[in-house]
Amino acid sequence: MADSILIPGFQEKTFQAGVVSIHYAEGPRNGPALVLLHGLVRDWKSFYVLLPELSSRFHIFALDLRGHGGSSHVALGYRLTEYAQDVSAFLKQVIPGGAAIFGHSLGAEVGMCVAAGEGCRVSALILGDPAISPENFARSMYDPLFIQLHELILGGDSDQELAQQELARGIGEIEIRVPGYDEVLRIEELPGNSEPVLLEWARCAMLTDHETLAMTLDGSSFVGWDPVQILPRIACPTLLLQGNPELDALLTDDDVKLALKLLPRGEHVKFPLLGHALFMQQAKPVLAEIIRFLSSGNARLD
Repeated sequence: MADSILIPGFQEKTFQAGVVSIHYAEGPRNGPALVLLHGLVRDWKSFYVLLPELSSRFHIFALDLRGHGGSSHVALGYRLTEYAQDVSAFLKQVIPGGAAIFGHSLGAEVGMCVAAGEGCRVSALILGDPAISPENFARSMYDPLFIQLHELILGGDSDQELAQQELARGIGEIEIRVPGYDEVLRIEELPGNSEPVLLEWARCAMLTDHETLAMTLDGSSFVGWDPVQILPRIACPTLLLQGNPELDALLTDDDVKLALKLLPRGEHVKFPLLGHALFMQQAKPVLAEIIRFLSSGNARLD
């Protein structure tokens, strides 16, 4: 399988969280610990555009969530609370002194569960455009997108190199309705979805257990997730990074209001020109906010 993303200075390792093997990459010890949690059908390399700058300031630990990348597949084991159990075990054993967490999409939802739990020292939490209310996901363009992606994964070719190319073409041909447009569009017609981008998406999809998608689509991944109960238990400084809902962001304005009401120490930044992908569309403004927040008085890391 093609794997063209190489990130100097990072070592790939494995952590055993009970019966689940968690694959992760660790960067150089250039500062306080920062844990990165990727989105659905991605892996740790989805952060590659951020890693050179972040790893010069922080000690990066970028995890593959269960069912993704090099981590274990677990039959019907993809509830947010189960992802969070793995990450909590990782923090307690690998970084007992505490760490900040930056999660994107699914990773942000997992990060909230971790920070709301007991026994982990989460010093700061950055949430990249999560669907705080699960019903918002069901109403978004990502529901039909992931339905079609799930079908593509199930119908994959046995030849890995050929399969990645075919899957990339298939992803490009997925049809969705984009906010603000009356016509149905293909993924390949949207800005930024070049051939290398689609190939990287396909690489991640081939490593992803299809049940992660199935459980997200049928809602079972969200069993036990209640923002009204969970968000008030997050004691650390928390930054919400919101894309523009008119472009395709999952974090709605109403959910921002809810989160800021419930979070004891929450703040919010909106990127009007970015969608749900945030840093994968444009890294510079997202990097600036991450570094500003983690260097600020309230969220400063030791």
